[in-house]
Amino acid sequence: MKTLICLLFGLVLANTAYSQKKNIDYQYFREGKTYYAFSLFSDAAKAPGNLMLDFTAKAKFSKIEKILLKAGGVEVKLKFGVRTDVIQSDNAEQKSYPVVFSAKDITERELGCDGQITFKLDNGETYTLPFNACLIK
Repeated sequence: MKTLICLLFGLVLANTAYSQKKNIDYQYFREGKTYYAFSLFSDAAKAPGNLMLDFTAKAKFSKIEKILLKAGGVEVKLKFGVRTDVIQSDNAEQKSYPVVFSAKDITERELGCDGQITFKLDNGETYTLPFNACLIK
């Protein structure tokens, strides 16, 4: 009986650990007063089959207008939605923008591993960072 309880506890613990938020990628650029970054992750409990991305920049903007991925000669314009998550920071100059998009938009394309992600903001600025699509597959 004790073995059965330990086994069940282990299975529940393993299942819970597996279904939690998984960080996939984090990239940033910092030079002088310029800073921007993204964090890419999945959360099977909140949004199965979707990827979540938090974009942060030290700039004044209201929203992201476009997100483009370029890798292996392929360009993908991501269709994304805005998440209601509140991202807190100890730096008042930084603004974060949480989005969610379908993982299929990336996994169904033949994107190379060494790519770039570009964020076009409503203030007219664009920010480009490295992006590794192979981390998602």
